[in-house]
Amino acid sequence: MRFNNLFSFNHDNQHLLNKRSLFSLFIFFLGLNMVLPARADDAALKTRIAALFNQSELLPPQANPVLNLTLLTPPAQLATLCATPALSLSGPLNRLSGLHSIIARCDARRRFIQVRLEVMATWWQAARAIQPGQTVMRDDIRAQRGSLAHAPAGLLFEAQRIIGRVALRTIRPGEPLTERQLRQQWMIKAGQKVDILYIGNGFRISASGKALDNAALNAHLRIQSASGQIITATAIAVGKAQVTVDNPDAAR
Repeated sequence: MRFNNLFSFNHDNQHLLNKRSLFSLFIFFLGLNMVLPARADDAALKTRIAALFNQSELLPPQANPVLNLTLLTPPAQLATLCATPALSLSGPLNRLSGLHSIIARCDARRRFIQVRLEVMATWWQAARAIQPGQTVMRDDIRAQRGSLAHAPAGLLFEAQRIIGRVALRTIRPGEPLTERQLRQQWMIKAGQKVDILYIGNGFRISASGKALDNAALNAHLRIQSASGQIITATAIAVGKAQVTVDNPDAAR
C-alpha cells in the first residue's frame, strides 16, 4: 500500500515537473522572440528589391518588361536582417538580366543580398534582310518578345528609334536590332554647300560655307567658311548649320 502511494506521489511529481519544464521553455522562447529583431519577410523584400530595378529606367515602357527576381542569399543570412532594411544597388546598373548585389542597411550594420534577375521584354528584329545604306521602313521590322538573358548590348525597344534610320551593315532576317547597326539620316554631307546661321546676344547673321564632315540632326561638324576659316557648327536641318558666338566679328 505504501509502495503504491509512493509510486502515485512520484508519478504526480513527475507530471508536475513536466508541466513546469514546458512552461519554462515557453517563457524562454517567448522572451527570445521578444529580444530578437523582426526579420524581413522574403516576399516583401523581393518586392522592394524589384522596385529598385524598376526605378532604373533602363527599359522604356514600350518594352513591357516583366521582372522575375530570385533571392540567392541563404535564408540563415537573410534572417539576420531587420524588418525594413534600407536597400540600394551596390554599383552602376548596366543591364538588368543576370546576377546583382544589393546593399541592405540596418542602422550601422550593412549586409549584401545576392539576387538573380530574369527579364522578359519586347524588342525589335529585322523582318527581312536589310542592306547597308538602306533606310529602314516599318515593314522591315517586327516585334519579338522573350528573355533578355542573352540579348546583345544596345538592343532597341522603340520603333521610332529604328524607322527612318540607315543600316550600317547587312542585317539578317530575325536578327535583333541594335544602336550600332543603324545611324540617323545625314542632314549635311561632307563636301556640300551649307547655310550657316551665327547666333549671339541680340544678333543673327547668315553666311555660307562648305561641310567637311557628315552630320546627323543636332550633331557637330566642321565647316570651312567663305574666308577659309574652319569652324565647328551644329546641324539643325537639311543643309543648315548653326554657330553660337559672343560677338558679330566671329561671323566674318
